[in-house]
Amino acid sequence: GCGTPLPLGTTGLRVLDLGSGSGRDCYVAARLVGETGFVTGVDMTPEQLDVANRNLEAYTRDTCKFEKPNMKFIKGEIEYLDKAGIPDASQDIVISNCVINLSPDKPRVLSEVYRVLAPGGEMYFCDVYC
Repeated sequence: GCGTPLPLGTTGLRVLDLGSGSGRDCYVAARLVGETGFVTGVDMTPEQLDVANRNLEAYTRDTCKFEKPNMKFIKGEIEYLDKAGIPDASQDIVISNCVINLSPDKPRVLSEVYRVLAPGGEMYFCDVYC
C-alpha cells in the first residue's frame, strides 16, 4: 500500500476493500466498523487470500471480542465485482490502497465502485499516478 484510506466514523457501516491483499486494511477497518458493521476484502491472488484468512477468526474473536467475524475475503478482480458476487448498492464505503493503478481497465473499476456503492456511499483511496 501507499497510504491509509480508512475514514473515521464508520461504526456499523459496510466496507469493501479493493485489492485487499494480505488483509491489513480490512483488519483495521473491521475494528473501526465494530460488531454491527462488515468488511469485505476482494483480491485475485489465492496466496494473499490465504494470508488474509489465516487470523480472521482469532482476530475478530480474541482481539476485537466480537461474537462472530465481521469480515470476509473473496477471490475476484476489481474490474469485475459483479462476478465476485458484490451486489448493487451493497456497500457504504469502498477503500483501495495503491491497487487501482495496477488495473488495465481503470474506468471499469470506477464504474463497478459506483455500482456497488449504496446511495450516499463514499470511496476513499490512496494511489499513484503519472
